[in-house]
Formats: sequence, structure tokens, C-alpha cells
Amino acid sequence: VQICNLTCTQHWVVYLKLLQEAIWPGGTLPKWPKPVRTQEQKAQTQELAFHCLMKMLPALVPEILGEEGYKKTWQLVLESLQDPMINRHLIYCIWDLLLEFLIPEASSEEFQKSLLACASGSSEKILI
Repeated sequence: VQICNLTCTQHWVVYLKLLQEAIWPGGTLPKWPKPVRTQEQKAQTQELAFHCLMKMLPALVPEILGEEGYKKTWQLVLESLQDPMINRHLIYCIWDLLLEFLIPEASSEEFQKSLLACASGSSEKILI
């Protein structure tokens, strides 16, 4: 149920508004970059994220995996998200899914050919 709620199309509006506010607070780009966070602040954020993740799934999952296995699983997830290559790949996958959701015809071969023709300045017939 929680996964369905997280991926519900009604929640995408909220997610996009939060993302927009995070990138453009107040609708404008920030004049100065955010101050660099200290190692202590990063550790506190990681600890908070870990506790939030631990509470996210129903109590049945830790019972199945065992408390220690459940903790190790979430620790592995958090450690994995510290890798820039994994994060970059995750962002690309999310963008791919988002574009496929917003523009379903983008996965069709005809649309891709017409897009390439348009981008290359080709005089071929554009199918839109």
C-alpha cells in the first residue's frame, strides 16, 4: 500500500513541487551556493535517513528478515547511495521513467525517428 501511495500519479504533483522548491526556492535560482555541510551534519542526515527507512516498511518485513538482516539491508542501501556512479544511474533511470510516463509515445520507433529527423534538420516528413 505504501509503495502504491508513493508511486500514485496524484503524488507526482507534490513531488515535482517539492523538487521545484528545492532547486528554485521562491521561484528563483539562489544567488549563492549553499554552504558546504560538515561531516557531522552529513552523519546526522544519514542517521535520520536510516531511522526513517527502518520505519517505512510494515513490521512483518523485519520479522521475516530478522532485525539484524533488516538493518544491514537498509545500511547497504544507504551506502550504495553514497556512490556517485550509482546516483547518476538512478537519476537517469528516474528521468527515463518520468519521460515515458509524461510522453508515452516516446518509446515508439516512429516517434524516435521523427525526433532524430527533426533534431538533425533533415527534410524528411516529421510524424507527430
